[in-house]
Amino acid sequence: MAIEVKRYGVIHYVAQCDECHFYEAGITESQRDAIRYQVRKHVEKTGHAVNVESGSSTTYRKVP
Repeated sequence: MAIEVKRYGVIHYVAQCDECHFYEAGITESQRDAIRYQVRKHVEKTGHAVNVESGSSTTYRKVP
């Protein structure tokens, strides 16, 4: 039995503030850059900590 593994790389970006309702999300490289820019602005303005996540995807399937 062979297993095919397909990696899709980063499929989304999410930023969320620990202290308020600040939230940004996107799926493209340009959106990632915009999210980082907004995060920096939020941190500089409020002093809040913001978590940024990037999610990836991998599919495993049995090959006949």
